[in-house]
Parts: sequence; structure tokens; C-alpha cells
Amino acid sequence: MHTHRTLELALDYRCNLRCIGCRACHDTGERLTGERAAALLAEAHDRGVRTAWFGGGEPTLRDDLPQLVRRARDLGFDDVVIQTNGLRLAYPAYAHALVACGVTEVRVNAKSHRPEVHDRLSHVDGAHALLLTALGNLAALGTPVAADVLLTRSTAGELDATVAFFADRGARRFALWLLSAADAEDDPEVAGEVPRIADIVPSIERAAAVAHDRGLELVSFHTPPCTLPASVRHVWLPARDLALTVVDPGDHAFGLESSPFEGGARVEACASCAVRDRCAGPRADYLTLHGAAEFHELSSLEGS
Repeated sequence: MHTHRTLELALDYRCNLRCIGCRACHDTGERLTGERAAALLAEAHDRGVRTAWFGGGEPTLRDDLPQLVRRARDLGFDDVVIQTNGLRLAYPAYAHALVACGVTEVRVNAKSHRPEVHDRLSHVDGAHALLLTALGNLAALGTPVAADVLLTRSTAGELDATVAFFADRGARRFALWLLSAADAEDDPEVAGEVPRIADIVPSIERAAAVAHDRGLELVSFHTPPCTLPASVRHVWLPARDLALTVVDPGDHAFGLESSPFEGGARVEACASCAVRDRCAGPRADYLTLHGAAEFHELSSLEGS
């Protein structure tokens, strides 16, 4: 595996939501067994990795998740992160048991502050209410929370309100994830919900201002710096900077930056761009849907 600082184990692809555009919730039957997951943790720790990240699918559906969290902590991992939709954490006893095993941060999927929007994009009624209950449980336990916020046409316009709403409920770090257009050709809902980056820049600016005023961290993963004005270009975070190795349920290891969901398509302007070494360019599926007009060469990361 790559020598990265973080190991993410996608334990399997089971999930209790069917979120728009998500390809990590179609159960293929592949599983990382508990024994294999524990071995991967040990191998990574021996190489100096100190952050373990459990994802999926929905990792809380794994009955052995608390044991794997405890194993990571016993090995000496400094940080153990759970990336979750939060539904199972709405049960206080489960939330307490998982946190007691050594979870240092919970990253929740937070699509919108509006229940009807969050539930529609999750394709499950009541998902928003359960997420809020989970956040209350985590707050009572003093567990740090980060929020992964999906950028869609339905959510981007009120991004600042969503950041403020979840900040009020304990989230201190926010990551913006642009909805993938990979299924746009076959799924009209996806095609209609993938926004042009240029159209949502004002929303990102407003959300960045809220984050600044409240002392929150806010980053954006899928908006190359050339699409952002210089005033908010600092929120862009390329996948390679996460230094994260993913092991999927089929036991295939890869650096996150190599995933087509993180970029990798070059346009003409990329050839001599000053940030080419850090920026992998847009996603190929995004270019198919919206074209390349938004992307241009930068002379530096600070200037436009």
C-alpha cells in the first residue's frame, strides 16, 4: 500500500440509505472480514500510519465495528474516525458503546438543514430526524463531529444556513463534496442535481464567511482552485493532501487521489497551470455534463 498518513477501511458496501449519486451503497457481497481489517490496521501502524478511518457503505451496520475501533486504539492509532450517516448513532446505547471504544471523531453525512431536502436526497424518510438525534447523543458524549455536506442544486443555495445549522449542533469541521455526475446519463435525478461550479461559487463564499466568523474549518474537495475566486481559494483541498490510502471491500488498496471520483481529467488549461502538481483537474463525468469552460490556467494558487 502507499505510505500515507491515514488508512481508510471501506468494510463493505451495505447501507441503510440510498443517497443520490452514491455508488458505495450497492452491496456487492464483498467484505473485509474482521480478521483482515485488524491485520490491515496492524500493518499500517507498523508503517507509521496514525489515523484510522472506517467507512463503507455504512460502517455502523458492522457488528464488529466497536471491536475494530478498540483494536485500532490498542495498536496505538492517535485518531480513529467513523464516517457515517448517523442513523444507528441515534440509539444512545450504541453511540455510547462505540465512542467508549475509542472513536476520536465522527464524520456525518449532512445534506441540508431542511428535513425534506435531506430526506429526499437520502431516499429515506426520517433520516434527518435520526441524524439530529445522533448529533445530540454525540454532543452529550463530548465527541468531536465533522460534517460532510453534499453540494447539489437543491442544497447549494442555502449552504451557509446548513453550515450554521450543523455548527449549532456540534459540528466544528465541514467538508464540501460535489455530487458526482457519474450516473447522470442514466439517472435524470442525478443529471438535474449536479450543479455547475460557477453557479455555486456565491454559496461557497457565503458558507466560508459563516465558517470564518464562527471559527469553523471548511474545505471543498471537488472545486479546482481555478473555479474559485482568490478570496476563497484557500478552502480548496485536493485529495492528495489527505494522504489517505483506501482499502475497499474487495481488499484492493489505492491512494484516494487516484480515484476518478476525486478528479483526474485534464483540460487544455491544465497543461501549464502553476498548481498542476497538486490539482488533478475536474472529474471526467463533470466535464461530460457541463464542459470545460470554467477551468483556466492559474499563475499561482493565490492569484487568478
